[in-house]
Parts: sequence; structure tokens; C-alpha cells
Amino acid sequence: MICSDKWVVQLVVDQCKARNISHWVFSPGSRNAPFAITVDSDPYFHTTVIHDERSAAFFALGLAEQLKQPVVLCCTSGSAPANYLPAITEAYYRNIPLLVVSADRPQAWTDQGDGQTIRQLNLFKDFTHSVVHLEDGPLSDQTLWQHQRETAILFDKLQHYGPAHINVGLSEPLYQAIPKERSFERNITTLQNFSPSKDTIHGIARAIEGKKVMVLCGQLSEDLALLHALETFSSWSNVVVLTENTSNLRCERFNACIDRSLNSIDTDNEEDFMPEVLISLGGAVVSKRIKSFLRKSKLHLHIRVGISFPTMDTYQQLSHSLVCEPASFFQALNEQLSNKATVNFFGKWKQLDYEIKDRMPSFQPETALLTDFHVYQAFFELVAEGTTIHMGNSSVIRYCQLFDPIKGCHYFANRGTSGIDGSTSTAIGYASKDQGLNILLTGDVSFLYDANALRLRELAPNLKIILINNQGGGIFRIIDGSKDAEQRSRFFEASHGLKGTIAQEYGWKYRQCQHLMALEEAMHALLYTAEVNCLEIMTDANQSPQTLKDFFTFVK
Repeated sequence: MICSDKWVVQLVVDQCKARNISHWVFSPGSRNAPFAITVDSDPYFHTTVIHDERSAAFFALGLAEQLKQPVVLCCTSGSAPANYLPAITEAYYRNIPLLVVSADRPQAWTDQGDGQTIRQLNLFKDFTHSVVHLEDGPLSDQTLWQHQRETAILFDKLQHYGPAHINVGLSEPLYQAIPKERSFERNITTLQNFSPSKDTIHGIARAIEGKKVMVLCGQLSEDLALLHALETFSSWSNVVVLTENTSNLRCERFNACIDRSLNSIDTDNEEDFMPEVLISLGGAVVSKRIKSFLRKSKLHLHIRVGISFPTMDTYQQLSHSLVCEPASFFQALNEQLSNKATVNFFGKWKQLDYEIKDRMPSFQPETALLTDFHVYQAFFELVAEGTTIHMGNSSVIRYCQLFDPIKGCHYFANRGTSGIDGSTSTAIGYASKDQGLNILLTGDVSFLYDANALRLRELAPNLKIILINNQGGGIFRIIDGSKDAEQRSRFFEASHGLKGTIAQEYGWKYRQCQHLMALEEAMHALLYTAEVNCLEIMTDANQSPQTLKDFFTFVK
């Protein structure tokens, strides 16, 4: 087996192998050639080459999410790594382990007018848990010890604390290859106990007895242990569990459509639905209504449970933070609780949920125009159990929250920073290593913004795209304030006259639907045949907000 003659390159690759990190996403370049030579020559590694660094980074994000293990991003120097930044910020706020390995010129050449040389060492310092710089040069015992130690510590943190960055200054020549003769790996393992103490759990169990308890679940990967523990905890009549589809927690006892429920609570009765104890877990919560609702609540306790961002005080009343796995917390709490529930908080919330569910099938939009609501209504009626659903941001994910999660489906979205960039790339990255059907629901602005990802169709033939085209940022016709501003069309929505035909140019089996009468058949063709894998649905931008308003009025 051959490798680069640069020992610092061998060291990084050996450290990846020692930690079972086998997937690398490369973007072509010259300065990172030593890494390409070394990784490509070792059959242990799996490589993907994507030219656009921004798309490559989001692809790696989706890939890491599907694999549940770190993925390496490797690029040349200069502006190339700067294009990784949007995906790295997303990974940071969702604790997804991406490792950026950026090739650089030796540090002596920074700011000295050499080509493709910028101050890239601390490019991601605010969004990574570790930054290490390695410098090409003679191999000495002290330098080897330093580089091994620094990278070993970085790799030890990578799995639990999200993205990290290794910047490598490489001098020319760059293409020299030699037989692999030694290994440079070194492991340093920090043993951590993420289980809560019995005394802590006992104190919490006593503190919440007899009180109205709300568990609010943000974005999470599927966790069966947590699901089972929450099911048990939710059996208490004083406990209500609120989830979103991005929580990937499905149980009949949970309230899954938060905005739908809050819409039906009268202002005069708000206090009846407000908790005394809030237990929050997971990442971002989509619902702005629940944030406002809980900030108005007079909480006795707000307990945050999880490893990431333990002091995040979203509801302005944080009292306790437990740095532990949520499943461990609820398992331990279930063992400590005694039967002293005196209020039926669960029943109050669940009755509301059932009443809305009973009304929903009767709602039919009073228009012959094709609206955004029609699209989501048809999709959630037709989509099969077990489908993996990727949701774009803004209006897409908010519409999806109005419909109960489908049995066996998994829901994903870039809610770390909630940006529109990279949704298609992320979905393709995830689907590339997933065996089942993957569907991306995306808006037109997000779709066009990430158009380079359409070139990657062959990497994920199991991904299909539903493009809802309302000719601009439809979210700005829904939210208060922007919908009435004079600048909405030009500055907020970025209105356009473009269509998704670019997908056809990149080899997607494209079809367009413009009329309500054709929607069900077009949706069925996408979901259940091989004839279509990109369906563009043209919706009426003016009627869509009114139909959504009518829906909320109808189910209230």
C-alpha cells in the first residue's frame, strides 16, 4: 500500500483509521492531494468526490447523520474551506460529528501574497470543539509526540461534541508517494459517566410530585430506549409530552402537533394548559408559539436534560441542567416516582388533541386553486409507512408540523441554524447510505439555492424530490409583520419566475403539476412508480396563506 511521503498526512489518516472513521468527502484541489493519495490507496476508506465545497459539506452532514459516526471533509486551501462554514454551523448546533481536514500552505506564507492562502487556521473556531494545526516538516520525537497528543484528544471528543478542525500546512512537492512503512496512530480516551446520580433523581422525583409536568422534545435522532422510557413516564396523569416530527418520537399518548393544539386554546383558559414543571430535551424546537407560551408560564422548575448546550435557557426560566443521556434520566426517574398524581394534566391536553384530529378530515379548502396546504394534505395521506422524510426550512417544516407523524417514518431537517442552504445536499448525503425510500420536501428558494446538489443524483437514486414552487419565500406571507410590508415581494420573498426544470437538465425524471385536479395522480406517480423522481408543484402564492388561515379557524 502506498501513501503520501508527508508524515503529518499519514498521521491524520492513521488516527482516523484507529477511531473507525472510514468515510471521507473530498473536493478536488492541489494542496489536499497528499490526503487524496493516501486515503484512496487504502481500501479501508470510502471516498466521495464533490466539486462544490458547500454542497460537499452538507452532503457530509447528511451522511454523518445516517451513519451515526464522524465523516471527514477534505479540501484544498484558500476560499475552499470557507465554503464549509454554513454546514459546520449546522453541525455545531446539532452536535453532528464532522471533521474538517483543510490543506493549507505553511503558516509562514499566510498574508504574504501567495496564491490560495488566507487566515484559515481559526476559520471555524466558534463552531468547533477542537482546532489543531499541523505543520509539514522534519519528523522528530518531540513534534511527533505533540501532533499525536493533540489529534488524539481531538478525536476523543469528536463523537460526543460535534465538529472539529485539523488544518495542515503542506509544502511542495505535493504528489510524492511512498510505500506505507509505519503507523502514527495514538489513542487517548477520556472516560465519562453521563448517567445521573440517584440522589439527584430522587430530589427531582420529589419536586415534581403532584405538579403539572410538561416534557418538550426538540430535534432528536431515533432513540428507542428514550421512547420506551417516555412512554412509561407519560402514563402519569399529571404529565403531558409534546413532540415535533423532528423529535422522531411517536406514541399515541404524546401530543405531536404543537401549533395545532395551541391554536385551539382560548386566551381565557391558557393557565389551565400551562405547566408548573418543564422538562426539555433535544435540539431546536420549530414552534414559535410554544416558546412564547412557555415564556409566559410561571414555572416552578425548568429542567434541561442532555449533553449539548446544557445551559441553553430558551424559555427564560432554566433552574436545573442535567448533563446526561435523556433515556438514562427518564429510566432513572421512572424508578423513583410514586403514585401521587393529583391532576389530570395529560387528559386536558389529550382531549384537545383528539378534538382537533376529529375535525381535521372535514376540512376542505374552499378554492379550486392549488395551494401549499393541498400539497401537504395529499402527501401525508399517500406517503407510505417507513419512508424517510427530509424537510426544507421556513414554510415547509411548519406545514409538516400540522399533520400527525406517520408510523415508521423518520423526519430530518437542518434545524441547527434553520437555514435554507444545503437541504438538497443533506438529503442526498443521508440517502446515499440508506436503503429505503427518501423524500425531500422543499420550497423553490431552497431548491434553487442548492441547485449544484442536483448533479449528485447518481449518489442517491432512492431519493425523490417534491418541489413546492410558490414563486418566492412563502413563509413571509404567513408570519406577522412581513406579510404586510411593502418590501415583502422584492426584499423578503426574493420573488422570481423560475421553475425547477434545471433538475431535468441534471438527469432527474422531472414532472410538473399545475392544477388541483392533477395533484393526487402526480403525487402517486412520484411516490409509487419509477416514472418520476422530481415533482414540481406550482401553488398559488396569494391563495395559500388564506387557506392556511382558514384551516386554523376551522380546527380551533
